[in-house]
Amino acid sequence: MSETETINRLRHDLANPLSALLAEAQLLLLNESKLDPETLTSIREIEALAIRMRTLLRDR
Repeated sequence: MSETETINRLRHDLANPLSALLAEAQLLLLNESKLDPETLTSIREIEALAIRMRTLLRDR
């Protein structure tokens, strides 16, 4: 397998669980009024980092 193929496969393998993680964070944020401030901050950070990682995977 070439280096390009390996990188593309790695991107794909990372993108699937990353999408699930992002979706779960966003589902939790739908009920943000029920979350305490510390939890809300943590979930927003998870969401932001997942979006950043997704962007890195798409742009490379």
